Amino acid sequence: MHTRYCASCDEEFRPEILRCSDCGAELEDRYEDEDAAGAPIEAPPAVEPAPPEPAEDYEPVFRSRDSASLKEAADCLAAAGIRFRGDGSAAGFRLLVRPADMPAAGAALSGRDGSLFVSDEDQPFVGVEGGVCPACGAGVPAGVLECPECGLVVGAEAAKCEACGSPLGPADVKCPVCYPASE
Repeated sequence: MHTRYCASCDEEFRPEILRCSDCGAELEDRYEDEDAAGAPIEAPPAVEPAPPEPAEDYEPVFRSRDSASLKEAADCLAAAGIRFRGDGSAAGFRLLVRPADMPAAGAALSGRDGSLFVSDEDQPFVGVEGGVCPACGAGVPAGVLECPECGLVVGAEAAKCEACGSPLGPADVKCPVCYPASE
């Protein structure tokens, strides 16, 4: 019989799984010895596994709608030696890392298909200044109140002219009050 196991965590997995779900390490193949059919299989020495870190100690760093992109991103994190966890729902998949690993994880994942999570302090308010939809990763133009792809409300009020305070529409490049169309 063929199984896979993680040498770090000493956990067994099904043969089609390639990486450990706890630590991200590459799994090794383990076969039952076919030549010694009646011989007892020697059990590995008992190792006390490290207690798992609480889930709240991890923050999302990457989101993808397809598992192939998530696997590529997970491979990048594993190659960089960054511990991570993954989770998923009907909305897509996420990779989570410890807060201290966020900068390294962001650098390792730059350029990947999917969305990098950015802290709220670093990201402008999407509804006013435009940017990336936090739900689906689509581009949102400045002044738009809802994401054009998924409909998420991304703004509480329309963008305003910095000079006069007049509301700007989604297509307004210049303020219609300060720069009337007749000019």
